[in-house]
Amino acid sequence: MNKYIVVILLSITNLGNAQIVSDARLWTAISINKEFDKFELSFNEEFRLDENMSHIDKVFSELGASYKILKGFDVSFNYRFSRENDYETGNYDLNSRIDLGLSYKHKINDFRISNRLKYQTETANPYENNPTYLRNKLTTSYKLNDIAPFISYEFFYQFNEESVINRTRISIGSKYKLNKNNSIKMFYIFEDKFNTTRLKHSHIYGINYSIDI
Repeated sequence: MNKYIVVILLSITNLGNAQIVSDARLWTAISINKEFDKFELSFNEEFRLDENMSHIDKVFSELGASYKILKGFDVSFNYRFSRENDYETGNYDLNSRIDLGLSYKHKINDFRISNRLKYQTETANPYENNPTYLRNKLTTSYKLNDIAPFISYEFFYQFNEESVINRTRISIGSKYKLNKNNSIKMFYIFEDKFNTTRLKHSHIYGINYSIDI
């Protein structure tokens, strides 16, 4: 009888440790883009809230460059400098992140299918491993005059730590072209984190204003 009680108590403890946490987040951004023949440069400033949109999670600036190597194929490089809040200490961390990407885009009438493969690494605290990921994102969009609704799926494969897929994102949204050089994108992302000590679901709502110069 005592053995059964121990098993039940251990099961309850494990359920508590694997508790799923759900959060609502808000991502807002403004981006500036400039094309030079086959090159494109971009600057992005983003502000993110978490804890049901009541707490500043992250603020970052990102510089990027892409180059068309073949028809439909682009290579890219991005550098991000961010300020991220540390919940344990109540302070914030300054981090750097770089990523290298390869993208493919294909048009079928008014449909566009694209796939982006990205290698990403960023700085971490001295007592932690630098998070390093391989990310793959598949997106399908449809152009309706000045509106382009889209849906996408992305997974994160982490090389260090457990070396497993530990995050996925499903996104839906739409991009609306205000005029020749200005557009706005609104989206919703369901993010699922797993294969970690703390499972988490995030409902992310976002808006991005883009300027082409």
